[in-house]
Amino acid sequence: MKKGLDENIKKAVRAIHRAKKIIVAAHVNPDGDTIGCLLALGLALISAGKKVILLSQDGVPSRFQFLPGSELILSGTSETADVSIAVDCGSDKQLGLMRTPFFRSKVTIQIDHHDFGNAFGKIQVLEDDAAAVGEIVYELIRALRVDITANIATCLLTSIIVDTGSFRFSNIRPKTFEICSQLIKKGIDLQYLIEESYWKKSRSTARLSGFCISQAHFSEDSAIAWSTVYQRDFKRFRAKLSDVDSVADDLRAVEGVKIAAVFRETEKKSYRVSLRSGYGINVAHIAKIFGGGGHHNAAGCSVSASEKEKLLQHLSGLLS
Repeated sequence: MKKGLDENIKKAVRAIHRAKKIIVAAHVNPDGDTIGCLLALGLALISAGKKVILLSQDGVPSRFQFLPGSELILSGTSETADVSIAVDCGSDKQLGLMRTPFFRSKVTIQIDHHDFGNAFGKIQVLEDDAAAVGEIVYELIRALRVDITANIATCLLTSIIVDTGSFRFSNIRPKTFEICSQLIKKGIDLQYLIEESYWKKSRSTARLSGFCISQAHFSEDSAIAWSTVYQRDFKRFRAKLSDVDSVADDLRAVEGVKIAAVFRETEKKSYRVSLRSGYGINVAHIAKIFGGGGHHNAAGCSVSASEKEKLLQHLSGLLS
């Protein structure tokens, strides 16, 4: 473990030990990394005797509701905690409406691994080499001397499975497999967990994904692909924002495509954008220009309708 990371984990442990009530918050439009970490850390803190409030503005996507403890997650709270912890948030903007209860705490902790993010916690447990935030949370739970149960292991493994693309992405390191080995020893059925957390799709997701791909636009050289999902499309397919999460990966898989972008219209008529790229193409740099962040090959941001074309121009510039 890096010296700086080790010291910051110790600071987080001291703050947690002193706290009686703790908030753990996920980012908006949560994926498996943030939900897995939210639940793993929440279950560990409950085991340690803490009063824990688990927050996710947008709830729990249906594909992750099988995870142990998912019923404990709230979409808001009026309570004030001694310590607030944000998991998998590259900036405080990603907390959405949970930003208010998060910053009511005197002590705030940010646990993250994004290459291009903005530090905001008083205590920053950051490691951009980590394949998933679950790897960092694993080290924190061990430092807290809390037993990693099968339920906690399930949530941590979900984090890693999702953020490595079911062990396909270039962010994997030897430590990733070392941690997974320890978690699997808790009696986890890895094949079942991979199927449930990564490969299984709801009927709404499958239909919406097919629609998005059929409506996709391609640059003249086919290196950039993009698709837009409007509010009317969500209603048509009875889908949610989270049902589009895999579409950017599907577009990126098309032969010749180096960058994929999916625009999701929100109720405020702005767009949440998911970006994916091939090896060596840094879409996180572009996401940060528009107030977002992420990793070199997987990033996101929000744009207005008037900024869509500008974003595509920036993406085109990456390939010139």
